[in-house]
Amino acid sequence: MSRTYSSVFFKIIALALFVICLTSYKTKIWQDLAKPEFKISERGRPDACQDRGCLFKSGFVRCQDKKWVNIVLYVQNQSGYWERKEFKRQGPGYLSLNLSDCKFTGNYYAYACYQDDKDCQIPESHEVEAMHNKKDQTPKFKILKIGRTKCTSGAGENVKFESGYVYSPTGGQVEITLFLEKSDGKWSKKHYTFNGTGNLNLAAEGCDLTGNYKTMVQYVK
Repeated sequence: MSRTYSSVFFKIIALALFVICLTSYKTKIWQDLAKPEFKISERGRPDACQDRGCLFKSGFVRCQDKKWVNIVLYVQNQSGYWERKEFKRQGPGYLSLNLSDCKFTGNYYAYACYQDDKDCQIPESHEVEAMHNKKDQTPKFKILKIGRTKCTSGAGENVKFESGYVYSPTGGQVEITLFLEKSDGKWSKKHYTFNGTGNLNLAAEGCDLTGNYKTMVQYVK
C-alpha cells in the first residue's frame, strides 16, 4: 500500500468515526430533550417602580427542533400569590417576555410541555404556592462577579466587587452586610438593602482589598 493511498485511507476512517460520534452525540441530545426546558435569560427592574418589582425580559427554550412548546410561567406577587402567564414557541431559542409589574418579587417557576404531549401536567397556582412555602424561607446571597485591574497609583491590584444575587423566598426586603478583608488584616463592611429576588449592584472596590469576603443576610425587620 503506497503512502498516499494509506494516508487517504486513514483520513476516510477518521472521518467515518467522526460522523458516527457526531450522530451518537446528536441522538443523546434528542433523548435528553424528551421534555422541553425553559429558563429566564434576562431580567431587571422596571424603571417606574423605584427599586421594586421585576421585569422579566426574555427566556430561553431548549427543545427538539421545530416542535411547538407551551410555557407556563408562575411569578410571585408581594401578596404571596403566584400569577400564571402563558407563552408559546416553535423550536429552541430565545423568547421575548417583556413581563413587568411593580408587585412582582422576582421569584418564579417555569414549566414547559410539548404541545402534542397530552400526558404533560402543569400544576395550578395554589399547588405552586404550597410547594414553594414548604421550602426553606431563609434569604440567601452570593457574589456573582469580582473584577481585578491594575491600580492607577502605585503597585498592586484594584479588587472590585461588581455584582451579587439576592434570593428572597418570601419576596420581602433583605439586608445584606458585606465584610471585605483589607491588606492590613482589618475588615471593612458595606450595607445593602434589596427588595425581592434579583441581581444587586455592589460597586465596592479598592487597592487595599484582598478579595476575601464574608456575608451576613437577613430580612429587614
